[in-house]
Amino acid sequence: MIILKTPAKVNIGLWVERRRKDGYHDLRSLFFPVSLFDTLRIEKIPEGIELACEAPYVPKNDKNLVWKAAYLFFTYTGIRSGVKVELGKEIPVGNGLGGGSSDAAATLLGMDKLFQTSLSADELFSLSLELGMDCPFFLDPRPSLVTGRGEELKPVDIPSFDLAVYSPEFNVPTPWAYRHLRRLTKGGNPCKLLAKALSERSYQEAGRWLYNSFEEVVYKRYPILEDMAAWFLSQGAAFSGLSGSGAALFAFLQRESGDIDLPESAHGRLYKVRTLKSWGVV
Repeated sequence: MIILKTPAKVNIGLWVERRRKDGYHDLRSLFFPVSLFDTLRIEKIPEGIELACEAPYVPKNDKNLVWKAAYLFFTYTGIRSGVKVELGKEIPVGNGLGGGSSDAAATLLGMDKLFQTSLSADELFSLSLELGMDCPFFLDPRPSLVTGRGEELKPVDIPSFDLAVYSPEFNVPTPWAYRHLRRLTKGGNPCKLLAKALSERSYQEAGRWLYNSFEEVVYKRYPILEDMAAWFLSQGAAFSGLSGSGAALFAFLQRESGDIDLPESAHGRLYKVRTLKSWGVV
């Protein structure tokens, strides 16, 4: 058996740029792995794919990216065997924190080790990309500038910092967010300045350049998220915003403000996390 811990991610800044001929949009964002983890226990069985998970609302069949990753691995390698995965969920489901993608990438890495297939980095990248645009990031999660459709990754040297992450009791469907998006923007310069400010620990300056193309749409439909972002700022946060298309919010709080609790009007969970310089899931 192999046991893996695999992290969540937070998108700090997101610029949705031009629509491509392939139907996707060009994106620009900063991805950070954070200290919130799912756990996978992977073991060989004679045949089939078995997925166990106690968390509600998590499918245990071919609708789950872990199951799809295992099936893709067996199809690609031609191995005639089976696998059982026990998935322990700590990363909130459907909040835009990348839990499903992280679990899928970890499944590929874990099965590569378990079955001693020694797949190359290029092979693992290609397989992960078939599972989703966020999956390649979790093969070697570290702070990165993300461009293209979300699959072009460039590591950036940004010191770790603490975040509060608010996870509400509802999800924001990404396809819905894209359908209602009305404003596209170029993010090259502001994203560069955002990364520079974070690298210099100039967090108030980072708040000047923070932008998310989805906030206008998502906050209008879910005003509690806009209220919560403003509440974080009222509690002393240097910056606060939507992670990806949501529904999770993040906020940078000074250490002395890190003991805040959610207001009673907020229905959800508050996580205290730290960005990770790197994380090896195997």
